[in-house]
Amino acid sequence: MKTVHTAITISLFFFIVISTKGCVVTEVEGIARETFFTKKFDSVSYHKTEEYNNANLQRVLLLPLTTESKRDKITDEVTEAFSIELQRSAKFSIVEAVEFQDILSQQKDIWNRGLIRAETIVEAKKRYKVEAIIFGQITQYQPYEPPILGIKIGMFSTKSGNIMWSADAIFDSSQASVIKLLKSYHKKQYQRKQSLYDWNLILLSMKRYSQFAAHYIIATL
Repeated sequence: MKTVHTAITISLFFFIVISTKGCVVTEVEGIARETFFTKKFDSVSYHKTEEYNNANLQRVLLLPLTTESKRDKITDEVTEAFSIELQRSAKFSIVEAVEFQDILSQQKDIWNRGLIRAETIVEAKKRYKVEAIIFGQITQYQPYEPPILGIKIGMFSTKSGNIMWSADAIFDSSQASVIKLLKSYHKKQYQRKQSLYDWNLILLSMKRYSQFAAHYIIATL
């Protein structure tokens, strides 16, 4: 009887070890897969000039971002996200355009030629007392799952009229690298907030997703 009992005990011991080992291996594989097989999100292309690095910016005008769909709700939502993140960065004071004719957005070749009309600069300096103007374009917008947001954004100097900073990125949540970045963002920004959806909460709202994208674009300033 002791032999049978011992055999059963040994069998159960090996079963538990194998089961536990399987769980550990699965967990380690998951971590390894996320660490080594998920590409780092490095799709924010940006450029800063010496003029920007040497500028002492105090006040910057943020123009409403534009989109080909011409839907006010989309532009308002994304512009607000950038306004929030720019204010959080505390690099300079953000001034939002109020009843200001956005001549800049009407120049369809702005990204190709990098030009801004002199009258826009003069008017901005006169009305808002700013050293620079931030403008942007929403290049991709998909609110349903998986959400996608593409942004082109830049900053003009009101002193020289030159582009001092520009950034271009597409945040496609169907890509594993974007989800990894989103999880990291959620952990830092939402660590004190509990939600049944966890990091998926950001995917359920384009307002939150826009702020997530704006956070990493503004980080290039």
